[in-house]
Amino acid sequence: MHCRVRRSKSADHPAACRLYAEADALHARERPDRFRPTDRPARSQRLFDAHLADPDQALFVAVVDGCVVGLVRVQALERLEVPDVPALTPRRYAMVQELVVAQTHQRRGIATRLMTEAHRWARDRGLTQVGLSVYDFNQPALRLYQKLGYAPDSHRLFRSLD
Repeated sequence: MHCRVRRSKSADHPAACRLYAEADALHARERPDRFRPTDRPARSQRLFDAHLADPDQALFVAVVDGCVVGLVRVQALERLEVPDVPALTPRRYAMVQELVVAQTHQRRGIATRLMTEAHRWARDRGLTQVGLSVYDFNQPALRLYQKLGYAPDSHRLFRSLD
């Protein structure tokens, strides 16, 4: 299997929507309190194109046999000086906003290739950290991120009030 990673383009939208739909369905099954099933396109063309046009973001796709089978979207962020909270350090960093690999192509190194490209993109911009969020139910993703050197930074806890 030959996998090529490249910058995404507007014409990738339908393939990206298929990937997003897979991920969205998993999230709706596992976290119905946060996600719901839908029969609408997973992301609008307008939103997809906005991500592509944003100079502080990059969207890369993995292509196998001419088909888009994975994507990663990474964004450069900046926390400026906060005069009213002097303890906060100004910093520039990247966040992986989305990483999706088609179920049919998982566990073949594609996510690692996409993350490597996201890391390169961040490094090329002088960013020294990359962060991401992952739901606890997604143990395969957690294992991947740990293998890539990611470690917990904080814990976000919720309590139901019903």
